[in-house]
Amino acid sequence: MIRNLLRFLGWVCLLVLLSAGVLGLVYVLSERPQKIAIEHRVLNAVDAVREDGTTPRKVVDALDRFADGTEAVKGDIVPAPLPDKDATAPYGEPGDRLGLKHLVNRGYSVGYDETLPSPRWSSYRVFPYKDVHLDRPSTFKPDPRTSAHVTTAEYVRSGYDRGHLSPNYAISVCYGEEAQKETFLLSNIVPQLHALNAGLWKDMEQRIMKRYVERYGTVWVQVGPVFATPPEKKVGRIPVPTSFWMVISEYEESAHGLRAIAYLVPHEEKWRDAELTRYVVSIRRVEELTGLDFFPKLPKPTQDRLESTPAPRAW
Repeated sequence: MIRNLLRFLGWVCLLVLLSAGVLGLVYVLSERPQKIAIEHRVLNAVDAVREDGTTPRKVVDALDRFADGTEAVKGDIVPAPLPDKDATAPYGEPGDRLGLKHLVNRGYSVGYDETLPSPRWSSYRVFPYKDVHLDRPSTFKPDPRTSAHVTTAEYVRSGYDRGHLSPNYAISVCYGEEAQKETFLLSNIVPQLHALNAGLWKDMEQRIMKRYVERYGTVWVQVGPVFATPPEKKVGRIPVPTSFWMVISEYEESAHGLRAIAYLVPHEEKWRDAELTRYVVSIRRVEELTGLDFFPKLPKPTQDRLESTPAPRAW
């Protein structure tokens, strides 16, 4: 009985090895489009292990490094000059025709729309850090630099969380306690459904800090809401977003170029979703929805190449 089982397992292992060998040979002999198609199939299986939730961190890290070496994840690295490594956005904050107020804080910046009243975007830069725990501030505060003077009472019993754009955790571990407190200014806050705020959106923020920073070093994040015109819902005078976007970029020094990815997430009760590729869009799509212009200091041809095509899949 045991001998038969071992024989069966041996045949299974042999078949797996032969299949992997054949797939590898096909991959080597294929043209680029076929290679990328094969990578997508392999990465679908890899993602199931990476996102399982029980996979050891070291295994996830190893699979991340493997994925980063594939064209399906690496995508297009666009030649660009060295970015300003101390700025909250690598090639200038999002440009706009909306007359936004630019609010600069210790660890992040905001483009605030007094007419809504709401932030339209928030930008921050993160980098390798010591994971030092700081207590979460207990209160949100009005931002005296705005004329709208939104107060925390306006969110009470609204059915929505006070959702951070630049997140408390990322700013606290990279910039310290005083910078963390500034993330609780209401100029950095939008109405957000609780399941999204504490679920998928938080997962995406943690993915940046726990995985992207380790893999890429310095990472720039720009984030914001999308509003219907006119707004479909309001919390008092504050419009409720229909969706949220993230534009994430990192500079590949060895390739002398920038790589970027954009996510667009519907404003729905969403606790978890391991398949983040479903939310990947082009940066140009985010520009169309928001009226913003990303990477304004780059030449127009470079912007077009960087922004026109969605990343092949989630990093």
